[in-house]
Amino acid sequence: MRHFIPQTLKYKLFLAFLLVILLPIIVLNMTHVQKFETLMKEQVSSQNLEQMTTITSSLGNLLSVAEKTFTLIEQDSFITAILKNPEAGLTYSFVQQKLKVEEKFNAINNSVFIANSYVYYTVLDTKELVYTSYWPNRILNYSGLAAMPRIQDAFQGKSLSKWQLEEGGANSEFGIQPSLLTMYKVLRDENNRIYAVVRIGVDYQSWLRSAIPSPANEELYALASSEGEIYARSTTSNTLALPSPMNTQGWEPIGSKVENDHIISYSKIPDLNWYLIKRIPTKYLFHKVNQLQQSYMLTTLIIAVLFIVMTFLISTTITRPLQLLQKKMSDVVKRNLKIQLPEQSYKGEILTFIQAFNNMVRDVESLLNRLKEEERNKEAMRFQMLLSQMNPHFLLNTLNTVKWLAIEMGNKQIPEVCESLGKLLEAGMRLDVDLIHLEYEIELAQRYVSIQKLRYDREFEVVITFDPELRYALVPKLSLQPLIENSIYHGFAKIDRSGRIEIRVHQEGNELVIEVEDNGAGLENTNASASPGNGIALKNLEERLALLFRKQGSISVESVQTGTLVRIRTLCLLSPPYLKGESLHVDGSLG
Repeated sequence: MRHFIPQTLKYKLFLAFLLVILLPIIVLNMTHVQKFETLMKEQVSSQNLEQMTTITSSLGNLLSVAEKTFTLIEQDSFITAILKNPEAGLTYSFVQQKLKVEEKFNAINNSVFIANSYVYYTVLDTKELVYTSYWPNRILNYSGLAAMPRIQDAFQGKSLSKWQLEEGGANSEFGIQPSLLTMYKVLRDENNRIYAVVRIGVDYQSWLRSAIPSPANEELYALASSEGEIYARSTTSNTLALPSPMNTQGWEPIGSKVENDHIISYSKIPDLNWYLIKRIPTKYLFHKVNQLQQSYMLTTLIIAVLFIVMTFLISTTITRPLQLLQKKMSDVVKRNLKIQLPEQSYKGEILTFIQAFNNMVRDVESLLNRLKEEERNKEAMRFQMLLSQMNPHFLLNTLNTVKWLAIEMGNKQIPEVCESLGKLLEAGMRLDVDLIHLEYEIELAQRYVSIQKLRYDREFEVVITFDPELRYALVPKLSLQPLIENSIYHGFAKIDRSGRIEIRVHQEGNELVIEVEDNGAGLENTNASASPGNGIALKNLEERLALLFRKQGSISVESVQTGTLVRIRTLCLLSPPYLKGESLHVDGSLG
């Protein structure tokens, strides 16, 4: 990847423009166009479905009305009289009677359908006469018609009240060219005997071509069965032909889909179990969208080229002074910051940059001088610290000397005092340790008490109680010593009775509570002004708790009935020491 990343600023700006500006614009443009196409497809599909629902409803209404016209034929006394008995003393000849019946059919068509009628009636009576509402293309043969299975079923009284498809053509028995949707009805007399069969036919192909709005050259409407067989098309153009049969598996009663660059919308005709299908090619639908997209892309490309040229010009204007500045900076490094760039040679933003660079050089030089001075001071402080560390070691060595001299002289108290003081000094010298175990802190407190008991003639008692499970709890180092010291110096100074200090340690939840209570004079009788050091130890301990435990460490002082109680609260941290040979694994038997 490093080889494909340009190294110069000019080409970096160019690459940044392509990746950050031009590429996102192209991606957004394509995304928006796709979203727009999807939206248009959804909108067109919605419009198509709404339109096709109206058309299918129109066909359903046509079939329903055509079926209901049978009632008009059944209730027409003139037609029924002729069909029952054509020889019953009528004033017309058989030919005239046939013409009158056919005129009645035409009157029914004109009164019901008003406009173009796509309904054809054919009636066969029991007298071997045939009546039609149309002019057949040949003379109808009654015997041939009567021999047809559906007409025979109708004369036998079988129910044929469903619409079915019957082929037409030049050889049709009914003498009509187009295929029709047909239904057969029977006429019965007062004795419920069948005296005629009425065939109602609907020219669905002509209806389709007239029912749909004027389709564009690329639109196609079709009627298909539920198995996908095409029965009718709005055009005979081979370029818009649909495959027959179509794959209608999984089609809903109404829906739309995209298939082979076409939007196919369909609506089911419940009375027939057929589908009305409309197909529109997407290239025709999105022709204007594609033109708009090409125009937009061309405009974007022109703007991109212009922007690239401007980017190169601007980057050249910027990089040329920067190259010169880079050369000068090399000279600055070689001369150890002892150079300033000439500000009078530059203008505009570059001048501001040069001024900032000169100020930076001066600031860096000043900073280096300060660092050198601080380094010298640090070395001096380190020397003083090493020197100061010699004094406590000298004091410890001196205490050990005094201890052994006292042992040789047979004095038992001085060695104990030296040992206790040495322990306290050694604990104070450990600057790297802030928290120690509770049992060690109690040991230091006991050693401090032993020194104070030797110093004071008056006896005082120190009682320490704590839970053995808390012996490895971590507490601030030398936190008990200043509290005991306050009790001795300030609490027992003005009392005549024996002093008593109680140190109690217990756990409350996740807190460790340390209480130091004495039976001294109490807060009210302590003169703080008389003892300048009074309160400094508590303040120091409070600051240490804040540094070690933040808000989880606190100290409080309160008066009790016979003295003062100091309470320290810290986070309870248990740190048992690791002994060699112990298992480091967690005991899995727990819980």
